[in-house]
Amino acid sequence: MVKIFVINLPTSTERKQNISKQLDAMGLEYSIFPAVNGHTDKTPLFERYDEQKSQLYRGKSLTKGQLGCYASHYLLWEKCIKLNEPIIVLEDDALLYPDAFLDIVAHIDKLADKFECIRLFDNKRPAFSHYKIYELPHTAIHKFSRGHMSTTGYFITPQGATKYLAHSDSWCFAVDIFMDRFWINKVDAYGTYPACLTNDPQFDSDIGYGAKKQRSLICKIKREAFNLIELVHRHYHNALYKIRSKRK
Repeated sequence: MVKIFVINLPTSTERKQNISKQLDAMGLEYSIFPAVNGHTDKTPLFERYDEQKSQLYRGKSLTKGQLGCYASHYLLWEKCIKLNEPIIVLEDDALLYPDAFLDIVAHIDKLADKFECIRLFDNKRPAFSHYKIYELPHTAIHKFSRGHMSTTGYFITPQGATKYLAHSDSWCFAVDIFMDRFWINKVDAYGTYPACLTNDPQFDSDIGYGAKKQRSLICKIKREAFNLIELVHRHYHNALYKIRSKRK
């Protein structure tokens, strides 16, 4: 059976109990993975953060919570490669939809042959398109034109993890935004529809996004220019994907 890892800060006992109760009810085995606390933990991984690039591309800094979140997922990508098998990564505030989630667990081997990463939650972008790629009994795998803007839960293979690690030498984006940049990391944006899980509304984010700061005009111009370049690359990649798909 696929290995399931739940990212959890040791101090977040209520979250741990909640996600454990859900997985226990489905009869699934899982491991609690101690999250990296960006406020208190020390790790060489934080040296990968590039403040200059973060300001240049996004006009803001990553918070300590965001750095800890990135480090936690980074370590699980390394774990996936070491195990040399696909895994499911969950954050501890996930609210699971049992039928759809168990679809992923039951068909893990077939999915691993076709997909490098599948996001298991609703796409949080304000606008996107998607279409069905692979049917399952209670959900389906869809190709999305835009990334999901979250890391609440996903399936990943060693091939996908290797690509993410290869493009994580320098951190300047939150980890979910990094994963969304499929034209850079070469891990296409697949997700489940209907979703297999969502964020449990009883829990607030542990990450913390910091106070919004007034950006200078130059900063705003740089950010808009960067976003335009990102838009062009994303559309170009999606167009190539459709062309390649039609040739198969």
